[in-house]
Amino acid sequence: MSDVDRAIAQIADIRAQLAVSTRFSGYAPAAVGGIGVLSVLITLLQLGLPGRFAANDRQFIIIWGLLLASGFLLIGFEAVVRTLRDNDDMARHMLLSATRIVVPSFLVSAVVPVAILEYSPEAAWIVPGIWQMVMALVAFAAFPSMPRKIVWPGLWFLLCGMAGIFLAGHIGGLTPLLVGGPFIVGHFAIAWVLSDRETFPRA
Repeated sequence: MSDVDRAIAQIADIRAQLAVSTRFSGYAPAAVGGIGVLSVLITLLQLGLPGRFAANDRQFIIIWGLLLASGFLLIGFEAVVRTLRDNDDMARHMLLSATRIVVPSFLVSAVVPVAILEYSPEAAWIVPGIWQMVMALVAFAAFPSMPRKIVWPGLWFLLCGMAGIFLAGHIGGLTPLLVGGPFIVGHFAIAWVLSDRETFPRA
């Protein structure tokens, strides 16, 4: 390898490291906050009309799963659009770095509930807790490119996920507040974090 090739490779490595340790601005606070608003509406519907929107654990999983999947697609689409609009190679590196964290987590969050509903529907009460803990892991993994305060929503989702699994197991099923409460607070907290213009940590 020539000196020029070696220098080019080193520059590429530096750019990749900067993409990981620099704030990724593709996430839109408004999109995340919108998911929080929809979470409020769904929780109110399940509280007011439990026979129609909260009849059983399977219905909980389907309704909230569709909301979270739609939210993921909306936020992902917004991130791609904002990145392409910037027309910056660094932004593209940062989008790729974020994708490596988010996409595997999304696949886990999708495959696990589908398998549970298909083969062991009586264990559906465990799914919201798994979703919340996965969201916590994403928040912690994204810390280098997010505001420092992202640890608080991450900690919230982690604690709610663990507590929710035990509470749902203890009472024998899911309730609107047990499922909706953590998502409402967590999404609004993430939207607040993303709107904060504080200094970002470096890896």
